[in-house]
Amino acid sequence: VAVGSSCNACEEKEEVRASVLQMNPDGSDQHYFARGLRNAVGLSWTKGKLYATNMGSDHLGDNRPADTFYRLDDGMNYGWPYCFQAGPKIYPDPKFNRTGATFDCRKVPKALTPFPAHSSPLGLQYFDSSNSSDLAGSFLVALHGSTKRRLQRGYRVVRIPEAGGKMEDFITGFFDPPRINGRPADVFSFGRDAFLVTDDYSGVVYYVYKPAKQATA
Repeated sequence: VAVGSSCNACEEKEEVRASVLQMNPDGSDQHYFARGLRNAVGLSWTKGKLYATNMGSDHLGDNRPADTFYRLDDGMNYGWPYCFQAGPKIYPDPKFNRTGATFDCRKVPKALTPFPAHSSPLGLQYFDSSNSSDLAGSFLVALHGSTKRRLQRGYRVVRIPEAGGKMEDFITGFFDPPRINGRPADVFSFGRDAFLVTDDYSGVVYYVYKPAKQATA
């Protein structure tokens, strides 16, 4: 269960905030699986590992921190609000950890894939080897898009290899400046080489599939 932060950037008063918890279906035996995640919206348990998207804070300008995609390790702290990632590096937050003495940012795991700041990653879906090479062994992640339209960040579905690395565009066209056509929210597998994409801006669900090859004469 992901529990988001109560703020953009703050030191939380409730321990449960900015964390991912593991528990029984009735809520018993709660265990903090991961901490320091400002808003881990998308979770995917894949091949015995827990993957998550995470939204960074908004007080550091237009270009940092990166939004992130993680393979979470049990018991780890991912740094918020004391540390943040920008590009491939981890930095101390100048508001809460200016000298780096409050929290050691060297202990913060790097993301499998950092997204451009304010991309707003939400839902994700893993596609196994039963799919074609277009999808097999990769995640699709819905980037909801920045509320600052001028940044032109997000507003797309991207593909990320299972091992992480550079994202690549898979579906675009949700933003045709200055017009917003849609904001992807989640991705759901729907059979071989097919999936659903929810769009909470237009209030629709898209069915995306790979057409079967036509027989040739």
